[in-house]
Order: sequence, then C-alpha cells, then structure tokens
Amino acid sequence: MKKRPGRKKEKWDKEAIIFVLPYIIFCLLFMIYPVFMAIAGSFAKWDLVTNSFTKFIGLDNYIRLFQDSAFWLAVRNSFIYFAVQIPTSILGGMAFASILNRNFFGRDLFRGIYFLPVVTGSVIISIIWKWLLQSSNGMINYLLEAVGLPGVTWLADPKMSMLSISLVKAWMDIGYYTVIFLAAYQGISRDYIDAARIDGANGFQIFRRIKLPLLNPTIMFCIMMATIWAFQLFNEPYIMTEGGPMGSSTTMSLYLYRQGFIFHDMSYASAIGVVVGLLIMMISVLENKFFKRDIE
Repeated sequence: MKKRPGRKKEKWDKEAIIFVLPYIIFCLLFMIYPVFMAIAGSFAKWDLVTNSFTKFIGLDNYIRLFQDSAFWLAVRNSFIYFAVQIPTSILGGMAFASILNRNFFGRDLFRGIYFLPVVTGSVIISIIWKWLLQSSNGMINYLLEAVGLPGVTWLADPKMSMLSISLVKAWMDIGYYTVIFLAAYQGISRDYIDAARIDGANGFQIFRRIKLPLLNPTIMFCIMMATIWAFQLFNEPYIMTEGGPMGSSTTMSLYLYRQGFIFHDMSYASAIGVVVGLLIMMISVLENKFFKRDIE
C-alpha cells in the first residue's frame, strides 16, 4: 500500500513544532508577556502587591517623564557612553583583528588574552577597575604620580565619571569585536588582495578599497548590537559609581531600576522602558538605513 505524499511532511511538521515549542513558550513568558505588561502598565497605576492595574491614567507617566530633569540627565549620560564606547571598542576591535590576522609567534596566545575580559564577569571587572581608578589609593593614579603627572579623580569628578566608565567598558568589549572582525577578515579572499598588490596598491588602498567595503556588513552588525547594549548599560555604573556623583553616571537603565525597584513606582518605570525601547528602535533603523545605503 502506497503512502500518501503528504503524510511524511505532516509528520515532520508536528515533530518540528514539538522541538520549537519550548522556545515559543520561553518567548511568550519572558519576552512578549513582559513587553505587553510594560506597555499596559505605563498607562495605568500598577499595584505591585496584587500585580494588577488599579487605575487608568493615560499619558500622565509620559508627561511626567518628559518634564523629569533627572531622566534627561540619564539620557545625556547614555549618549555620552554611546559616543565614546562604541567607536572606541569597534575601531579597537577592528585594529586588533587586523594585527591578529597575521602570522607571528604567540598569535593564539594573544587571541586568548584579548578575549579574556569578555568571558570574565562584568561585576568582577567593575570591582577591579573601581579599585584601579580610586582617587587616593588607585593603581592608575599611583603610576601617574610615579612619573610626575598629577592624579585624576576618575570616578569622583562629575566630568570624568561617565567617560571613565565608557573607556572601561570599551576595554571589556574590544575582545568581542576582535573575534567578530577576525572572522570577517579571514572570510576575505586572498585573491582580491593579491590582485590589488599586483596592480600596485599599497596597504592603505587595499584596506580602503577592498577590505572596508567587504567589512561593511560586519561593521553594521557590530554597531547595531553595540547600540542596543549601550542603552541597556547597568552593571558598570551601578557597581563603580552607583550612578554618581550627582547623577553624572546614571544611565537610563539604572534610572529605570531605581524608579521601579527602589521607589516602587513600576508604572513610571514601565514608561521609561517603553521610551528607551523606542529610542533603541529608532537609532537602529537609522543605522540600518545608513549602512545599507553604503553597501548598495
């Protein structure tokens, strides 16, 4: 007896659904449901004891948000981090990947060393850098004073705190981008480079005319991921400065945490989360359009 043609496909579809079902449940419970609750909660009073919405308040939270100077300070701090950390980490990763793509003694060892901060916990690294950057007993200031330079109030000065955190985070992330760009470099055919050298192109021309255009998709991926992570920054400012001094290193995620879990105003925190999510989406769309235009 012949089997009907559609039976095998139908059986495979059922098996596929069974295997995918755990992930679907995970997405529903821990991604879609929290997003729905955050959006709904931003328009209502949220009772944390009963986990219910007690009163519809419309746009009150958003009006309050756009009049909140502390929130706009957090936005400014996040953009300072965005402007410092992303170019530093991505350009640094690209440069180190170019070096580690060459053949030299101990190359594999250096690849592991550069990636080590990525696999080390951010909490541990933040504690170490907090000690290194101390104004009085920090190792960095000790070394500066040893060569006759004045010490710097890295974390205690409102003008320096966010910059210091941004540079520390850039140092942590360079290893990640190094691995990404190293894979991209190794995917570039040697035929293009050899042909360019035969035509008389120098190293800069090869990078500008051949490598950089081929690296564009990787650069776009790294910038978009870095953008998402930039506006979610929490661990480093929370551990190194607790958002101070005078709110100079309070990021949007840290401000959201304080409103929701310190002041127990989950409704207002939800409004902050919605605005942060929309901001990330808008910047990501603009970046995507910009890089797609360059690729085309």
